[in-house]
Amino acid sequence: MDRARHLRVFDLHSWTGITLGLFVFVVSFTGCVALFARDEILAWADPAQRLDVPADPIAIGEQYQAFLEANTPEGGRVQFTSIGYPSEYEPYYHAFLTAQDAEGEQVQVERRWNAETGEALPERGEGLATWLLDFHRDLMWPDSLGGRQIGRFLVGLAGIMLLLSIVSGVITHSKILQEFFAMRFQRQVRLIWQDTHKVAGLWGLPFYATIAFTGAMLGIVTLVGPIIAFMVVKGDTETLIEVMGLGQTPPSGVAAEMLPVDDMFDRIDPVNGMRPETVIVANYGNDNATYQLQYPADTELLITEPVLLSAVTGERVPSVATDDRSVPFRAYSAMAPLHYGTYGGISLKFLYLAMGLSLCVITALGNIMWIERRLHGREGKRSAAYYGVLSKLTVGVTMGLTVATVSVFYLDKLYTGSEAARLSATGWTYFAVWFLAIGYAFTRPNTYASTRHLMGVGAAGLMGLPLLNAVTAGGITGVLNSGHAVTDATDLTFLLLGALFLAITIKLPGTRPKRRERRASKAREPQAPSASQPAIPVTAARSKAD
Repeated sequence: MDRARHLRVFDLHSWTGITLGLFVFVVSFTGCVALFARDEILAWADPAQRLDVPADPIAIGEQYQAFLEANTPEGGRVQFTSIGYPSEYEPYYHAFLTAQDAEGEQVQVERRWNAETGEALPERGEGLATWLLDFHRDLMWPDSLGGRQIGRFLVGLAGIMLLLSIVSGVITHSKILQEFFAMRFQRQVRLIWQDTHKVAGLWGLPFYATIAFTGAMLGIVTLVGPIIAFMVVKGDTETLIEVMGLGQTPPSGVAAEMLPVDDMFDRIDPVNGMRPETVIVANYGNDNATYQLQYPADTELLITEPVLLSAVTGERVPSVATDDRSVPFRAYSAMAPLHYGTYGGISLKFLYLAMGLSLCVITALGNIMWIERRLHGREGKRSAAYYGVLSKLTVGVTMGLTVATVSVFYLDKLYTGSEAARLSATGWTYFAVWFLAIGYAFTRPNTYASTRHLMGVGAAGLMGLPLLNAVTAGGITGVLNSGHAVTDATDLTFLLLGALFLAITIKLPGTRPKRRERRASKAREPQAPSASQPAIPVTAARSKAD
C-alpha cells in the first residue's frame, strides 16, 4: 500500500475512534456488566433469588388460577400470561399477566410464590438488573423519541463503527506480526499506552470482531428486519405475521378445562433432557388454548426452540414460527447467545468480561492518544482549549460511567421507596452520578489527577459492595459468607475488580509525564571545545583518519 493511501486509512481509523469512540466505550462497558445482570447480579440484589430450589416443588396450579381470576379486569380480557418454574437463578414460581380492561387500558401484574411452601413472596419491582441489561441493549431510549427499537438500532450502529475501526486498524498495521509482543514497559507512559492499544487490540481481534458483528446484527435487524420481511412477502401482512410468529389466534369463546400447568413441568425436552423454565399461556380457559414451553439452553450456542402444545389435549400444535424456521433465522437466533456468552457457563462469562474490559481500555486509550498528539504535538489544527475540552469529556464519560454503575448497586440495596418506582429511581441516580462525574472532570485543570480521583472512587465503591451486602442482609459476619454460592462469588468478584482498579489508580501518573531526552540524540549533539583542548579542524581530522 502506498504512503498516501496508508495515511488515508490511518485517518479513517483515527476519526472513527474519536468521533464515536466514547459511544463505543459506553456500549462496551455496559455490555461487560450486562453479561451478569440477568443471573448473578439479580441474585445478589434480590433476597428471593437466594432461596433453595426444592427437589419436589409444590403444585402451583391453584395459586396460578386464582391469580388469573383476581387480575382479569371485568369486561376485559387477558392478552398475555406466563408461569415460570423454579430454577437455579429464580428458585420460585413467577407468574406474569398483561390484561386489557373495558376502556382499552393495559394492566400488568406479576406474582411470585415460594416453591417449597406456596406462599406469596414480597413484591419487588424491576431495578438494578433490568437497568443494567436494558441500558446496554437499547439505552432505555424514551418512547417520546421513537422507543427502544431506535435505541437498539443506535447500539447496533456502535457495532458497525467498531467493525470499521477494526478493519481500518488492521490495514494500518503493516508490521502486524511484530507488534503482537511489542510492549515497551521501560519507556515513556505515552509509548506504553500506544503499545497497550496495539497489542491488546491484536490479541483480542477475533473476540472484538465477533462482538461487533453480533451486536450490529442484534441492533440493526430489529429495525430493518421487519421492513425487509415486508418486502419479501410483497405487502401481505397476514403472511408476514404468520412467518415471524407475531400473531396470536383469538380466543374461541368456547370454554374448556385446561391441563394443569404443573403437568407441563414434567415435560422433559428430548433434545437436552431439561424441564421447561417458562410456560407462555394463550387463550386460557378456551378450547383453542395453548401452552408454549420454553426450555433452557445455556450450554448450547443455538436457542432451544419452544414447544407448542394444546392446553386442552396436550398434543403438539404445528407452528410456522417454531417448526419451519429457515437457516438464516436459525443463524440469527444464535447471535444473542454468542454476543452475551450464555452458551458456555460462568467461565466463558468471565472470559467475556476480561476481553470486554480490554476493549474498553483500547477505546479509551485510542481517544487519549489522539488528543495527546494534537494537544502537545504538532498534529493539532485547533486551539488548546478545544482539545482540552475533548480530554476532560473523555475522562468524565469513561471514569464517570464506572462510578455511576457502582452507585446504582448501592441505591438498590438502600432503596426504601415504592417498588413501582424502583426502575425510575435507578435511572435517575445513574445519570445524576454520571453527569456529576463529568462536571467534576471539567472543573479540574489536570485531567491526569481527575482520572485518578474518579477511578479511585470507583475502586473504593467496588470494594465496599460486599460489606454493603452483608450489612443489609443481616450483619458483618455475612461478608463473602452469605451461604449462597452465586452471591458469594459475585461479592468476591467485586472485591477483586476493586483491588485491580485500585492498583491501576496507584500506577497512574498524577500529572502529565515530562518528555525524557534521549541519550542517543544528546550524544549526537556537537560538543563545544574546552579551553584545554582546542577543536580539531575537519581537514586535520580526516587526514588523521586516513
